[in-house]
Amino acid sequence: MLTLQYPSLMLIIQQMPVGILPLLLKDEECPIFIVKAPKEYILAAKINASLKIYLVPVIVDNQKTFGLVTAFFDDEDEPLVIKTPLFSDDFSITLFESLRNGRINVHFFDELSRERLVYRAHITIPDETQQKIDEITLLDFSFPNARAMMDEIETFFGLRTSLDDDRAIGVSLNESVYGEDLFIQDLRPEQHSYHGSRGFSHTILEREEPGSYQEEDIIQCLLSVFSPEQIYLSPKRIHDKEEICDILVITDTKLLIIQAKDSPNIKRISRQKLSRKRSNVVGALKKAIEQVKGAIGYYRRIGGRLEFLINGKQYSIDTTQLEVKALIVVKELFNDQYSEYSPLLLEVFRDKAVPCIALDYPELYQFCAHLQNEEDFFDAYNTVMVYAAKYGEYPRLRFGLVE
Repeated sequence: MLTLQYPSLMLIIQQMPVGILPLLLKDEECPIFIVKAPKEYILAAKINASLKIYLVPVIVDNQKTFGLVTAFFDDEDEPLVIKTPLFSDDFSITLFESLRNGRINVHFFDELSRERLVYRAHITIPDETQQKIDEITLLDFSFPNARAMMDEIETFFGLRTSLDDDRAIGVSLNESVYGEDLFIQDLRPEQHSYHGSRGFSHTILEREEPGSYQEEDIIQCLLSVFSPEQIYLSPKRIHDKEEICDILVITDTKLLIIQAKDSPNIKRISRQKLSRKRSNVVGALKKAIEQVKGAIGYYRRIGGRLEFLINGKQYSIDTTQLEVKALIVVKELFNDQYSEYSPLLLEVFRDKAVPCIALDYPELYQFCAHLQNEEDFFDAYNTVMVYAAKYGEYPRLRFGLVE
């Protein structure tokens, strides 16, 4: 495993957002190609034994340049993608040198920097694309150019043709180095001192029963923002031992109710038609909203002191001065479907007078990775909620690429 061979790389991988990182290491026969992505992307690559890299022409500040899209085909028309702006720097030099080599070792990490899969891979570059690489001229880096490039890349890829697909660089994942069924266990005490923790956690890529895995992953994200003492897993009502919500976060000023909905991370689900995936999201949101309403109702019925059980231990917390908020975390949200999601979420706000937003899991990770304190986290939450209340539709925030 890369992080066992080169422990110093772990800090770099932990600090990088979801994305790609090419490396030329003198002790390695082949270039290293790190892919850091959510589990759904990694599973799609595993199922297909391949991924594609698109060299995308864009116009930025009246100059022609190029960006990159790394595509994972869970759906033929709308694959999962990582967008990468390219500039005249060491990253691009290393990237193109790695691709020209013809062979690379691809190391897949999830968003929590766990090394999931490693493959020896073969690169196929179409002649026309190779010519573009040989002649490429890239801009110097700037944050405005990077933001503009990301927008241009998204526009291009949404309108791509079969010819663009033919010109894509092929990455064939020929041989799994360590096997494809890795079981990863985390025994770090600092990551498992929240209320309700077993003292450890474990994860696998393919998940038939996703619930407990997703809850653990959400908590690992939250630990970037909140202290373990503020996080409560699976609190249960006193009178009937039924779960109040999946996760509670209780700070000095806030009570955050979190309800999570995931689906199995297996081939059958990955291969579902996009229309089915879209329908599943709406169904998951509706179920989570009803559970959030139930949690709010329980909180209000018992008054200002919230009492609950976790693993048989009773908690009693004075919440009279706390601001109540709700957060729903689902597997995936689609940008063009927010007009359908928004009325469902705003109903909670109108009926219960409690702000409620929904994030998909990759977006929650971005919140926690970029907003690493309580104040910034809730400032971003409030920005989303205020916009939704004013305009009737929830926005998606963009993180990174700012000075």
